[in-house]
Amino acid sequence: MGMIEATKKAGQWSMWAAAAVALTLSVGCGQEAAQFDTPEGCSEETGTCEAEVFVNAEEFEFLRRQGALVLDTRQDTTYATGHVPGAINIDWKVFAKPEFNGIIHEDPGFLQNEARKHGINDDQPVLIYGGGGSSESASGRVFWTLEYLGHDNVYLLDGGFDQWTGARFEAIEAGVNEAVEGDFTVELQPQRRATIEEVEAAIEDETIRLVDTRTIEEWFGENLRNNDYGGHIPEAVHYHWENVLSEDGTLRPADELRAELEALGIVDGTLAIPYCQSGVRSGFFYAVLKYLDYPEPKNYDGSWWEWSRDEDTVKVVEERD
Repeated sequence: MGMIEATKKAGQWSMWAAAAVALTLSVGCGQEAAQFDTPEGCSEETGTCEAEVFVNAEEFEFLRRQGALVLDTRQDTTYATGHVPGAINIDWKVFAKPEFNGIIHEDPGFLQNEARKHGINDDQPVLIYGGGGSSESASGRVFWTLEYLGHDNVYLLDGGFDQWTGARFEAIEAGVNEAVEGDFTVELQPQRRATIEEVEAAIEDETIRLVDTRTIEEWFGENLRNNDYGGHIPEAVHYHWENVLSEDGTLRPADELRAELEALGIVDGTLAIPYCQSGVRSGFFYAVLKYLDYPEPKNYDGSWWEWSRDEDTVKVVEERD
């Protein structure tokens, strides 16, 4: 995605900014909007920010008031009790094949229809948030999905809904918002998705690191459910995705995360392919890798669900020392 170029984007904002005037002037429950200062790194003139991948609560609110589409990835019942004003609820599973746990649908027409049903447009920025902390992974999966579908202006709220409410910009909104059908055109980006064949080839490639982002119990195959298989992919390294989060649910300092990943062999020039159980937690980790400036990571959406059920793949099953 990279830094937003103001000269490129400025002309695309007028329609969305006009639609956002009402959000700036009025808020939920009849309350008047509080004074809001433009965050550092954001421009009133262009309606853009310099942030990459993750935005803080102030940047999120600035872009929202400029007319960005807001997607809430929490469960529909949680969303209905209170959400960011104007937010559209979305379930990451709407883009997946129903018969395969987590694997994205292969039909571009189907994917485009789902994106448009949720109000996604070609030139409108998209802000995505989840519940924060351990419930934040679904937001990362939607982020990865939209990038895979070809949207190049997508952001994640660092720390999720808790950070926005904590900033007290205005009252939350209850109920359900219906999306206005969008005009987004899908242009699949295969370089952002790893297939099972690519993962199998990566095992023997020293320039690629497979990263298992599940819990250590899943890595060792402990406490399995009836339909789970124990173990992990050969040559993968383990890094639990929640380790990137601080106590308040926001990302830990980038230099700390970089150091930990480099200790696992994920250095500059390394292609990292994260996976989990069904490509959701690894979708969030994909976003973190982009935030840390690793070159074009790939999410393995099939993940352990697909790998463990394939009779031809090698599974590593080991016990703790």
